[in-house]
Amino acid sequence: MDYKKIERIEKLLAAKEDRFNHQKYLIKKYGTTLISFMLNIPGEIKSSDKTRKFQEKYIEKIERILKENDINILYREFRHLETGDEYFASVREDAKKVKMLMIDLEESKREARLLDIDVFDKDFHQISRDNLDYSPRKCLLCNKSAKYCMRMNSHKIEDLITETEKLLEVKI
Repeated sequence: MDYKKIERIEKLLAAKEDRFNHQKYLIKKYGTTLISFMLNIPGEIKSSDKTRKFQEKYIEKIERILKENDINILYREFRHLETGDEYFASVREDAKKVKMLMIDLEESKREARLLDIDVFDKDFHQISRDNLDYSPRKCLLCNKSAKYCMRMNSHKIEDLITETEKLLEVKI
């Protein structure tokens, strides 16, 4: 048995549960739309100086987009975690409008494919691309749906990591 792999999976699952509970707490506390932002990073290393700098640049972009659309941030938080850095922002705006703005950002550039921006309404319902009639996210390596490629294990992890590294190097 690969105990290290089991330990990594357990850490990721614990982080996912903690993130879920934190999202729920923030929505309950502020009673508003919540933006939850991480990066889609394949492989074992989910957080590094390179990923953090990349994510911080996109946090600046998110906050600029919100400001340009007269959306005030009531609360913001950036958590540095081994399992992947997390950004949260509570905003007083319609969740569907916020999600559309975030989809525009996710689709703005090739390297933005690494962005994983979730938006929840004040009742903790996640607003999905599907809810808004947007097409699914594309795979990092081909034109198929990312979910399809992930389920089918279509690509080697090494290829996904190599492409991710290239995208993290792009000047934003």
